[in-house]
Amino acid sequence: MRRDFVVKVTHGDKPLAGVTVVITAFGAEKTGHESFSGITASDGTARITGLAAGEYWLDAEFFGIAAGVQCFHIADRTSRKAKRKVEYEWGDLVPATRQIAGTLIDSVPAGQGGTPTWNLLHSVNVPIGEAKLKLQDPLTSAVYSTVSDADGHFSFDRIPDALYVLHVPAGTISGGRQYESTDVLIRLSGRARSGTFLLVWRQPENGSCGGASLEFQSPPT
Repeated sequence: MRRDFVVKVTHGDKPLAGVTVVITAFGAEKTGHESFSGITASDGTARITGLAAGEYWLDAEFFGIAAGVQCFHIADRTSRKAKRKVEYEWGDLVPATRQIAGTLIDSVPAGQGGTPTWNLLHSVNVPIGEAKLKLQDPLTSAVYSTVSDADGHFSFDRIPDALYVLHVPAGTISGGRQYESTDVLIRLSGRARSGTFLLVWRQPENGSCGGASLEFQSPPT
């Protein structure tokens, strides 16, 4: 990259304003020092200037959903091949459904007596009840809320077709086990196939990064 360059973010082939762009030098993430922090303007761009030579991380996100993440290098002397601009598309490839409904599950390793692989393969699914879910339209700021029941089931009814960010805050299940907050992008469309979502939290095990994963489940035929 050049010392001065532009980050541009679009959605649906249109500029996206309000995207947070953060640039951090390698090693600085431990101290929390940021080399650049800003948001995209109405034309979808954020302009970065005067970065020193070195290695950096670039993170661009909107409503907790990543638009782009990459590492880059700035040389002591700028070459002709150094980029002046990077472009990202946000939220264009997301799962679509006729209804935003599903189940929250915490996948708990089965006991401590086996190997990490055995525990992972024999995990127990525990429903996450009383979780306060928020659905927000990032383009209009409309917000809808619901709470999962004792079996982890949730649904949002009578809401218009749109692209939404589903936010599930961090919480604690029975036994004191905690799960992290997560944000998931979902499109509601009357033209999509019907089905429900299974949102599962897994502990890091046997090389797995763990975290929350979203699975779309088609109705049984």
